Amino acid sequence: MKSLVNIEDKKPDLDERSLRHVVKDRTSEILRDTYYLIDPQNSPSKNLTMGYTVIYPTGKTTGHAHDDMEEVYYILTGKGKMVIGGDEFPIQAGDAFYVPFGEYHVTYNTGNQPLAMVWVTGIDKSVGK
Repeated sequence: MKSLVNIEDKKPDLDERSLRHVVKDRTSEILRDTYYLIDPQNSPSKNLTMGYTVIYPTGKTTGHAHDDMEEVYYILTGKGKMVIGGDEFPIQAGDAFYVPFGEYHVTYNTGNQPLAMVWVTGIDKSVGK
C-alpha cells in the first residue's frame, strides 16, 4: 500500500515542548528573525541591502513601508500570505515578487514550517531632497 502525506496538511503538535505551546500566550504576532547580509554599513554597497528573514509558524513580519526604497523577495521555504498595499496573495517556496516604493507590506507564515526568504532593497537617494 502506498501513502502520501504532506506536513502542511497535518495538525501541529501542541505538546509543552513545542514552539506553538511556548509562544501561544505572546502579546505580539511578530515572530521572526532577520539577518542583514549586505548593506552600506558592512559592505561597499551604496544603495542595496540584502537580508534573510525566517518567519516562524503563527508569526508575521513587522508591517512597514519605506518611501525611499523598493524591494524584491524570493521565498526559499514554507508558505504564507503577503499583503502589499491593498493586495493580498498566497506565497510559497519558489515565488518572487516586487514591492514598489512607499507600499505598506507584511508577510504572514500560514504553514506548519518556517517560512524563509531572501530580500533586497534598493534605495533612491533623491527621495526627500
